[in-house]
Amino acid sequence: MLENDTIAAIATPSGEGGLGIVRLSGPGTFDVLPKIFVPATPVSWPSVAGHTLHHGRIVRRTDDGPPSPFDDVVVGVFRAPRSYTGEDVAEITCHGGTLIIQSVLDLCLKSGARLAEPGEFTKRSFLNGKLDLVQAEAVADLIAARSESFRKTAFDQLQGRLSKTLQELRRELLDILAHLEANLDFVEDDIPALEKEPARIRICALEERANALLESYREGKILREGIRVTLTGRPNVGKSSLFNALLQEDRAIVSDVPGTTRDRLEESLIVQGVSVVLHDTAGLRSMTDGSSSGVETEGIRRARQSLERADVVLFVIDSSSEWTREDSDILEMIRGKNTVWVLNKSDRPPRFKPDDIIALAGKGVPSIPASAVTGDGVPVLKQAILKSLPALSQGLRSMEKETPPSITNRRHAGLIETARDSLRSAAAAIGRGEADECVASDLRKALEALSELTGDKVVEDVLKTIFSRFCVGK
Repeated sequence: MLENDTIAAIATPSGEGGLGIVRLSGPGTFDVLPKIFVPATPVSWPSVAGHTLHHGRIVRRTDDGPPSPFDDVVVGVFRAPRSYTGEDVAEITCHGGTLIIQSVLDLCLKSGARLAEPGEFTKRSFLNGKLDLVQAEAVADLIAARSESFRKTAFDQLQGRLSKTLQELRRELLDILAHLEANLDFVEDDIPALEKEPARIRICALEERANALLESYREGKILREGIRVTLTGRPNVGKSSLFNALLQEDRAIVSDVPGTTRDRLEESLIVQGVSVVLHDTAGLRSMTDGSSSGVETEGIRRARQSLERADVVLFVIDSSSEWTREDSDILEMIRGKNTVWVLNKSDRPPRFKPDDIIALAGKGVPSIPASAVTGDGVPVLKQAILKSLPALSQGLRSMEKETPPSITNRRHAGLIETARDSLRSAAAAIGRGEADECVASDLRKALEALSELTGDKVVEDVLKTIFSRFCVGK
């Protein structure tokens, strides 16, 4: 699957800027570069040293005249194998106008390079052994990170922390499988038989380690996608005002008229380095009394849909009014969800107090008095959102100290689940006294899953799917 041609692409975002970078990589890099670049100081391209910078000009050449200077640039040179891709690489830093960057790329393409596919530079890095597949995927995650927590997780994966754990699992599994298959393939040779009970214990230990990684996906998924937080409550309890207070901007329309919010609003904010995705929804009330319009009915349906998908529910109550039947109906609807009670309008004389929550929902339910008008209680509410998810609390602790790596990728989770289930099946087969062939078959499935995960054994179609999600130029 190794590539033998030379690729080029713009490596900086589209639009105008101070600088732009066009990247070249491949065996013909230093054949393309002299055709378009004239250095201020003469350079012998076949022997040019890596990790050096060269000032000069990009030029346009014609058949019947001298080269025409186009732009002053700096070219960074990286020689194989000490480059990002493991190939000869040149990075042309030019002025950041859209016309200039695109023209430099066009000159590269006319001089023997071809346009890189999405993620092809990182794909070549993987194919040349500079990164394994987990690290390669972490590159895309690092670029896309919108919160400090996910950036750190992605960077840890890029540095190889997760890969090291997976390779340790793979080596241990390979050792057990190799011994077992040696007994099967060389029956007549004097090879010590694999002791079944110690082998089962080792396999169970591997299963536990795989399961611990799989458990971390709950936390990792939150770090990757953010916490889905839905504000719910009956009409006119101040959900939209609270939504605006959490965001610190007037995003939702606020009115004293009940039922102002008809559609679901979504906005994001960062709390303690974690992305929180807020959903403001229509006020929930009975739709059987004929008072709801068609638009409001659809808004209520979407509000209920948002509740089903929420990681955390903010149950907003008007603490300046009495508890109502509609509040009771909503409480039944959200039982079993991670819920934080918000006693809104705390700037008014209270008629519903935190002690009343105990009678309705029991002890230990988080409740935060808050005022969307004055902002009182809003910082505490933000912290309560994070604390309501135990898996997230574990993730935040992992940012502060060295802990086992977590997984954030759905592909990783699926393959680790396959490996765990196959290890579990192998251990059970030994416990039932089944033939070694059955045990070996399960262990092979586990090994194949781990090998596909790290890229030790992977098909081209999988690589195309993974790297198609990257941006061009990376």
